[in-house]
Amino acid sequence: MSNQPWWQVCTCYQIYLPSFCDGNGDGLGDFPGLLSKVDYLHELGVGAIWITPFYPSPLVDNGYDISDYCAVDARFGTLEDFREVVERCHACGIRVIIDLVVNHVSSAHPWFRDAWNNPASRYRDYFLFSRQPNNWQSFFSGSAWNAEPDTGEFYYHKFAPEQVDLNWANPEVEQEIYRVVDFWKAQGVDGFRFDVINFLTTNGIGPDNPQENGEQRHEFDINQPGIIATLNRLCRYVRQQGEAFLIGEIGSEELDILARYQSPDLMDVVFNFNIGSQKRFDIARLSQAINATQARQSGLPTLFFSSHDMPRMISRFGESPRDTERALAVLALQLTVRGVPFIYQGEELGMPSYCPQTVAQIFDIQGKTHYQTALRQGADESEALALAIAHSRDASRAPLLWTDAANAGFSPVSPWMPVCADYRQLNAQYQQSTPGSLWRQYQTLIALRSATSALREGDGSSLSLTNECVWFIRETVTERVWIAINFGSPVLNPWRDISADVLYGEDAQWLGKNQILMKRSVHEQTPQ
Repeated sequence: MSNQPWWQVCTCYQIYLPSFCDGNGDGLGDFPGLLSKVDYLHELGVGAIWITPFYPSPLVDNGYDISDYCAVDARFGTLEDFREVVERCHACGIRVIIDLVVNHVSSAHPWFRDAWNNPASRYRDYFLFSRQPNNWQSFFSGSAWNAEPDTGEFYYHKFAPEQVDLNWANPEVEQEIYRVVDFWKAQGVDGFRFDVINFLTTNGIGPDNPQENGEQRHEFDINQPGIIATLNRLCRYVRQQGEAFLIGEIGSEELDILARYQSPDLMDVVFNFNIGSQKRFDIARLSQAINATQARQSGLPTLFFSSHDMPRMISRFGESPRDTERALAVLALQLTVRGVPFIYQGEELGMPSYCPQTVAQIFDIQGKTHYQTALRQGADESEALALAIAHSRDASRAPLLWTDAANAGFSPVSPWMPVCADYRQLNAQYQQSTPGSLWRQYQTLIALRSATSALREGDGSSLSLTNECVWFIRETVTERVWIAINFGSPVLNPWRDISADVLYGEDAQWLGKNQILMKRSVHEQTPQ
């Protein structure tokens, strides 16, 4: 039995709840729908799920604007529904991780409603107000400052005006978040994914950010002094309440910045956007990023190629709209490299990115805001639309495809977003019953990782590259696995002379395009 923490040896699965499964027939995914699909997740073989925000919210930013930290939005069900999901997942050996957004709250949160336009409020110092706002810009475009009507002051928001930043220099804010942690630990939660955690304002409002090439460089509003000490206290507090998997979303692709936030005293892992968010497939660049990350970060990297904020991997990386062979080869890399893999819902079906054609087909606040900002700055409608589509995060948020019934079996009514037109060929029911489907191959590779100690917890060699064939070794004291994945033209098999059992694939002289080979040897542990 492994002595590793559970999160180091399992495959994780991200659930974007509004688009997972509608259980009450209103067109929006919810906890009753998720409960009905726990067996599906268990059959796929995942060991943990990460659920995106489900708290009461005006849904300005798809739930990342929270108005009550300790409740479930009625649109997603009840707290009892949530508990049932946790209990059912635990009964199937699946851990539950939830999103926790502690950088900001909704402008509808009682704390801000009391503080708004009220300098005497006990919650006034939970937020950041100023009579002389600096030049800091919102990450959704435009100024990060909004005026109050009567006080002559402005409040600070890194994202939408309805997402008001908390003042982490105030110890009372920290204590409030500790109480939130206590509440969800009591519901059986196994881990937290901390949203944009390096954005916390721990040092108040500083000087203007510099301008570079016509754009603002976020020098003083993120990664502020004091943030490491603050996160150290937060992580220590969570761990004192019992075992928990702590994930940090760090708003950066720079490895040196990502590495700052991962340590035994900080986050267990950070989301490695330096690996996962590459816009086009380039195995040389990808291998280089993985090797650099393995060398620089103190702990395991995270391995993901899609999320609720990114265009889907099969659309970014494929040579054609449904390049399932490339998708499977990328999955093999994701599940065999040393790290913690995260699969995003629908990847196992080969779902493509959603592509809006008009402003009315854009649902994401980030895309909408960029459209309006572009118009205000003089762009014509076509230019503004192109900018909006480029910044919209709708690409991966279309409903999951369950059956070939109306609305892809996601809901008995028209869903909140359109379903993929190819749902009759891509749906889960069809793929589960079809030998050789992408879903069945996902299931096979996830099971292989679960059954092979070297792939779950072994040390890893650096990735080597011959043309577009990547090859490396994973090993424990009792097991060694040789892996080769060829993404390009046929190459000589780099492991052709290794005498070992074939674990996966075909041990031929040459490896063809998108061919995967794994060989394994098992040996006695050498006595110490």
